[in-house]
Amino acid sequence: MNNLIKIQELTKNYHTKEGEINALFNINLDIEKGKIISLVGPSGCGKSTLLSLISGLDEDYSGCILKDKIKTAYMLQNDALLPWLTIYENATLGLKLQKNITKERLEYVDYLLKLYNLQEFKDNYPKSLSGGMKQRVALIRTLAINPDLLLLDEPFSALDQQTRLLISDDVYKILRKEGKSAILVTHNIEEAITFSDQVIVLSKRPATIKNIIDIKFKNNDSIFTRRRDNQYEEYFDLIWKDLDMNE
Repeated sequence: MNNLIKIQELTKNYHTKEGEINALFNINLDIEKGKIISLVGPSGCGKSTLLSLISGLDEDYSGCILKDKIKTAYMLQNDALLPWLTIYENATLGLKLQKNITKERLEYVDYLLKLYNLQEFKDNYPKSLSGGMKQRVALIRTLAINPDLLLLDEPFSALDQQTRLLISDDVYKILRKEGKSAILVTHNIEEAITFSDQVIVLSKRPATIKNIIDIKFKNNDSIFTRRRDNQYEEYFDLIWKDLDMNE
């Protein structure tokens, strides 16, 4: 087993004027290299908090997060494109901020722009793009820096259903092709099953791991082929049962 991150007895408390809030309690989790993990659980249970701790943005916790020096990148619900920059400038922004502009990286950005039919819009500004096109640019910007781990915090939830499925499938296929590791936060059970190798079901706050479900389908070409697998309904019922018992 090739672990990218090992989490041991992770606990997170917030201190507020009203008192202490217990967000996470005794989380133990191995994140394997090349695997896609989804986090599901009740609203406000601490899924995004767990991402912040894993990324290193929040270092106030007890327990251990063991990891080598890895590069993480966020993809959020909001595309966060800068309106005064062109599509190409937005796509390469992460490279500029990290001072990592190389011929290889720029060629990869060009490849992704062509792949998603955005090349002809590279000199346009974000206001000229649809929501789905903007999210594709956000994906390109995220992948351009060649991260070891992608943290996906409900990145498709603001899109209409058709666009959501298409963008989700785009991201899924690229992660598979590139062999990337990723953690997806989602409230959508179908998305968690079709997108992931493993689904982590969290309890209500303070979040503990209620169940870890390994997702195994015969055909992993796309989220659509996975959705048509006979085992899909079994996985759905299993996750729904765990979530339903949280309420």
